[in-house]
Amino acid sequence: MSANLKDRGQFFRFFGVSLIGTVADYLAALGLEQFLSFSFVVASTWGFVVGSIINYAGHNLISYAHTDARTISVRGYVKYFMAVVLSLVVRLAVVAALGFVTALPFWFILLCAIGASFLTSYAISTLWVFKKSEVD
Repeated sequence: MSANLKDRGQFFRFFGVSLIGTVADYLAALGLEQFLSFSFVVASTWGFVVGSIINYAGHNLISYAHTDARTISVRGYVKYFMAVVLSLVVRLAVVAALGFVTALPFWFILLCAIGASFLTSYAISTLWVFKKSEVD
């Protein structure tokens, strides 16, 4: 199980796909706010959803060697979305905890939180969402 987490190529593919999804999230949110006058919260929420869809498809197609277009499903996306929401909770918890118990600058706290969130997402995605079946 932990060997799956130690695959460096997989980790860097996951990181690259995640960057693409983050850019899509950002651009979608900006576009919805700028061109369709969505509120900040609504635009940000839809950007988050767009980014998660792109990430889910990208992780199936690129990040994991044992997945491809045939493994993309609504059920799989729901699992991935749950993992992403949990990683957001981790991010917010780290921001809250470090902000409460330290005098560290926010930019540093945010970097720590983003790192914790990313590692949480990678672990849950690898061990649950995109878990390689025992027969592969």
